[in-house]
Amino acid sequence: MSYTDLNRIEIDLTAVSHNFTVLKGLLKSTGARIMAVIKSDAYGHGLLEISQVLESAGVWGFGVSDVEEAISLRKGKITAPILFLSGLPPGAEKEVMALGLIPGVTDVSSLYTLERVASMRDETCRVHLKVDTGMGRLGFSPDELYGIVKELHKWPHLCFEGLYSHLSSADDPLDPFNTVQLNTFASVLDRVKEMGWKPLTIHMANSAGLIHFPPAHYDLVRPGLAIYGSYPGPQSQKSLELRPVMSFRSKIVAIRNLAERSPVSYGHSFYTKRPSRIAVLPVGYDDGYLRSMSNRSIVLIRGRRCPVVGSICMKSFMVDVSTLDEVTPGEEAVLLGRQGDEIITAEDLAQWGSTISYELLCLLGSRNKRFFRDNQCLA
Repeated sequence: MSYTDLNRIEIDLTAVSHNFTVLKGLLKSTGARIMAVIKSDAYGHGLLEISQVLESAGVWGFGVSDVEEAISLRKGKITAPILFLSGLPPGAEKEVMALGLIPGVTDVSSLYTLERVASMRDETCRVHLKVDTGMGRLGFSPDELYGIVKELHKWPHLCFEGLYSHLSSADDPLDPFNTVQLNTFASVLDRVKEMGWKPLTIHMANSAGLIHFPPAHYDLVRPGLAIYGSYPGPQSQKSLELRPVMSFRSKIVAIRNLAERSPVSYGHSFYTKRPSRIAVLPVGYDDGYLRSMSNRSIVLIRGRRCPVVGSICMKSFMVDVSTLDEVTPGEEAVLLGRQGDEIITAEDLAQWGSTISYELLCLLGSRNKRFFRDNQCLA
């Protein structure tokens, strides 16, 4: 056994089902269905395990970014639609056709490549066209899209099924740019319909868009973060109750008794203010626990909040446990999740690390061993 074996990410699959049900409840008035975004190994939660739960719950389909993710899903017997959200990965055309995938197309060259491959196979490929309404990342400008719609006959083996875009600022519902994007997309949709193209599947809303902007629901919504029990911005916490899916637990490996004014860790950024007991945890920035959380974050030990002190190291960090009696090596420490009546959320970690919860979930989930819990059973 190594110190790494003391660190464990626990994934609560029942929380995934709960969050899906909560989000689905927000769609009753619009009738939209859910495309779950599971790119980047389901935000560090486990691609196949999460998708299996969601497919059983009735999800419409899944949004991915890499062909390897789609291949893993199909090998795992996932039959729901799979959409490439960020354009067609170069060289992935044959896999798209063979596995029945849906490319989100963001450039003209991909249309010609897909047409050539589909023609050779004498098959039809479903595609969704992405229009850039202000994200400035991927997608056709409105004028470029209109030019394509005028010439859809050039690609007879492509079924132009969907139109989509992406909100850049929906986590702040008061940001006026949300209205700009919503209006731009609605205008584009009206225009292409006037031109004779009536897309069957229309989608724009991410987690924040789903929660804050019902007009953006259309046919599909694309929650990612909310599926995993985190909130896309503080405003969203007021409107629904999600359950965190991921927790992170470790064990104390050493206790140090330090005198007053003793330095702790690299650069002596922390000195004890009194005789102190300092616990050492075998977790560091190599495990996804960001160095920027040094002297800022909190862990739970015996259901009490204990401060992280000194600079976080590559494979360890220190915690002041002076307020606890007789703490010993081997005791559990919770870095993310609940212990007793206290909880540390991904939003807490993000605030302490001056980042976003998306980054921390991806890092922690990819750098540590995962254990999956369903009805309180760990596997």
